[in-house]
Amino acid sequence: MTSNDVATIEISGGARTLHMEWDDPAIAVLGLLGLSREELLAQLRSGELAQPPLARLLNITLIDAEPGRMTLSLTPDERHVNFIGVIGGGIVATVLDIAMWGAVHLSLEDKSMVSTITMNTTMVRRISPDQGPLRAIAHAVHLGRSTAAAEARLVDSADKLYATATASFARLGGDR
Repeated sequence: MTSNDVATIEISGGARTLHMEWDDPAIAVLGLLGLSREELLAQLRSGELAQPPLARLLNITLIDAEPGRMTLSLTPDERHVNFIGVIGGGIVATVLDIAMWGAVHLSLEDKSMVSTITMNTTMVRRISPDQGPLRAIAHAVHLGRSTAAAEARLVDSADKLYATATASFARLGGDR
């Protein structure tokens, strides 16, 4: 994931248009399956690995990644608001889920993949579209033979807490 918003918002009168481009996600998945953990980390950090379309749409970008830990950025804007004008809980859950998935996946030493099976998100305070960048900081807390678990926090630049999450993951395939 790169550090620049890849979706362009154009405003003309009262209408807004969002334009974005993305790579075929199947190519990224196939590439992901063939990479070692070290190769994956290098490609994530360099931006060489194609960013998932959902992350591009929501303007979720990578800040840092290492085994057991992933930090993402979300800069809220109008595309993220719900009917009452604040950032929707689904957006918050999505960025925290992606960060936790990354923290767990980067912890694996084999070629298994993980898929979220449960997730709990708690919103601590409202998030406005002009909030400024937020960080989703996730840590893997358990790596078992068939399941894994992680926790995450969504904070601003002053480390003020906006949301927390926990999730469990099923391990799929690999050399377990």
